[in-house]
Amino acid sequence: MSSTRIRLASLVAVGMLALTGCSDAPGAGSTTPAPSTAAPTTAEPVATTEAPADDAQTASAPPELSAEEQDEADIEETLQLYTVALSDAFNGDESIEGIYPFSRDAAREKWVTEVMAAQAQELSFSGTMDVEAREVTVGGETAEAVACLDVSAVQAVDEDGNSVITEDRLDRTLQDYVLERDDSAQLGWYIVEDTNRNEPCDG
Repeated sequence: MSSTRIRLASLVAVGMLALTGCSDAPGAGSTTPAPSTAAPTTAEPVATTEAPADDAQTASAPPELSAEEQDEADIEETLQLYTVALSDAFNGDESIEGIYPFSRDAAREKWVTEVMAAQAQELSFSGTMDVEAREVTVGGETAEAVACLDVSAVQAVDEDGNSVITEDRLDRTLQDYVLERDDSAQLGWYIVEDTNRNEPCDG
């Protein structure tokens, strides 16, 4: 295996009306009711009060997030969508441009290069990566995140069908991200750095 393939494999390694029946019991409805002489009665109308629709909607509406909580939620979703786009690009399902709404600078350039190298070497990938944010720290216009990247479902083979995944691959490793706030990003944040520690998530 060439050094380029080993490097790529290493990078990838870090990288879902119940119907009630009517009674048919024998004899049902066959009894003749006795004549009644009771005077007819008139039911008094019962007043009902319904809560205003606005009140009902307000009661079920989720609580609003603080600015900090919203930033953290947007960053976590950015990491998720970015990772899905990377998986799709390596698997050949979508273009690497799928990461553009979520990344730029070094993070974008690194993966564009890696996907192009994989295609040139006729490597075939399958499976998807999964990411789980562990820590998110927001400081004004920048943010840092630590996540656990799970690549246990990812497989890669060369043109002859031989695996290029190393035997010592760590399936779940820590990943560091640096992000910058930008209104042009899909969720308001761009990933600008994406670095794997090559350390197990729970080590």
